Amino acid sequence: CPNYRCSKGYSPVPKSRMKFTSKGCGAMGAGVMMMGMGGTSGKEKYGECCDLWHACYQVCGAPKQSCDDSYSQCSKAMCGADEDCTKSADVNGMMVKMGGCAAYDNAQQQACECTEKSKVEEKRAEALRYFYKKHAPENVDKVKQLVKKADTSAKMAGLVRKLVKKYPKSISKIVDPQQAMYEEMMNKHKAGDAPGGDFAPDAPEEKEVEEEMEEMISDETQEL
Repeated sequence: CPNYRCSKGYSPVPKSRMKFTSKGCGAMGAGVMMMGMGGTSGKEKYGECCDLWHACYQVCGAPKQSCDDSYSQCSKAMCGADEDCTKSADVNGMMVKMGGCAAYDNAQQQACECTEKSKVEEKRAEALRYFYKKHAPENVDKVKQLVKKADTSAKMAGLVRKLVKKYPKSISKIVDPQQAMYEEMMNKHKAGDAPGGDFAPDAPEEKEVEEEMEEMISDETQEL
């Protein structure tokens, strides 16, 4: 996937109010598959890696491949010798690579703006100043020096990624509506299978939920 580009005479810079959000590991593409295998969304050992992956896509100028590779390295380190954890993380990594450029392109569109080259340094300083004031006000005086060093789009993206990793609270965690719906459906399945559950194992309602799940998984696979 190509990096975000601007027309001649302009350069991409982070928007002045940089914002980073994460919908968790389940929103990386393998949520339904992992729940079907007994996985639990939101409780992954490598959850921090998923948050950083989401944030990385939202860093103006961060290459998609670099974000994906960083996720793989992070999850491998977090999972260690835990085979179930590794298997779950690998499925997410596979789905990310199969997912195409749409999610990345959309995130970059939201994160970047094109500015005249003569104003690039000023815009970068503005973005960094906002970040520091919000997440590390005691270090806001470092902005001027950092901007001088981060004098290219690639260097600026690398700097912002390091800052987000250093200050993880800069990533706001939000609920993915689609993932929440999948989890609700799976909980209904479990309630029906449990002794004394609201539904008998072969109740019509359970069959309808199962068919609906299969249809959603099929649609999701076709989109990929």
